[in-house]
Amino acid sequence: MKRTFCALLLSCSLSFAGDIKIEDGWVRAVPPSSKATAAFMTIVNKSDHPVIVSGGACPVAGEIKPMITTKQSDGVMGMAFVDSFSIPPKGKRTLEPGGDHLMLMKLTEVPKAGSTVSLVLKTDSGGKTGSISLELPVR
Repeated sequence: MKRTFCALLLSCSLSFAGDIKIEDGWVRAVPPSSKATAAFMTIVNKSDHPVIVSGGACPVAGEIKPMITTKQSDGVMGMAFVDSFSIPPKGKRTLEPGGDHLMLMKLTEVPKAGSTVSLVLKTDSGGKTGSISLELPVR
């Protein structure tokens, strides 16, 4: 697992190298008939600027959308798609089952347990756009 973390960190784009660290990244394995799955990870922002994540691209999914937990008007917790989410300066955001996560939708291929999935996340930090390339294990 430590090798995966090193590979994830090394795959960050040069414009954010050293500013963003990805920990515990993985993609959920789903049945062959599924049209969507989810990616989970902790995104650590070591910079002095907020980092905005606004979806991305993936060869096995037609669309990647952030999904966050929300409190609805009746006080019940729910989930909602958003255009982006932010990680505060010197902070982190944990994407986990039952909480905030990235939805990989319109699957063109169903990720199988034991394989890996490539993701490229779109980012913005301090007015600079960039991307983070990841290879996440499927489990």
